[in-house]
Amino acid sequence: MSEQLILLCILGGLVALDNTEAFQTMLSQPLLVGPLVGLIFNDIYAGLKIGILFQLIYLWVMPIGTAIFPDPGIGSVVGCAGFIILCRLSPEKSNLVLLLLILFVFLFSLFSGWTLIKQRQFNSRLLPRADRYEEKVQLRGFDSLFLIALGGSFCRGLVITALGIFLIFTLLKPVLNLFGFVPEQFLNHLELPLWGLGMGVMAHLFGRKRNLPWFFAGTLLGIVILFL
Repeated sequence: MSEQLILLCILGGLVALDNTEAFQTMLSQPLLVGPLVGLIFNDIYAGLKIGILFQLIYLWVMPIGTAIFPDPGIGSVVGCAGFIILCRLSPEKSNLVLLLLILFVFLFSLFSGWTLIKQRQFNSRLLPRADRYEEKVQLRGFDSLFLIALGGSFCRGLVITALGIFLIFTLLKPVLNLFGFVPEQFLNHLELPLWGLGMGVMAHLFGRKRNLPWFFAGTLLGIVILFL
């Protein structure tokens, strides 16, 4: 378990980098984060399932300017890992686990988004130094500032991911036990409104006539993946 948690934290750091200064490979999207988390825990199906669900939930997120928005990348790392961990600890409460995780991850991803804004504010303080290096044509100075920015993003992702996993064990696990009296059959259809909400957001964002073929093709592909 300790090796898996270390890999999760490293993944969180890479996701944070992909979402800011480096890569931009879409690695930070829940659709890709989920299977990677599942691979770490040797449960790709669960990771893919929760990753798709988080992707639908976070489709509306458009991080513009200095407004605080949820951080889907790190939120999905923590959420997918939390789902697999808690379901293994309490396999008979998988629906309750999903409900608690949706609520927890949304709030936690808002906190992660706030730290992202603070990181960008820190990076903006490096600009005057970059201007001075530009005037003196000192490339080594640019390299050091670039490494500071990259290191800050990676460390932010690593630390926030570690904090999320810590909260899952210290906060969410006791809450799960506290609500253990809730009959699981009451939550059997919990996923359906979540899928419906996500599909509604997708239709709103991509439902123009020119996008309809891609929309229906993606929907069909998602259905096929779910039943594999």
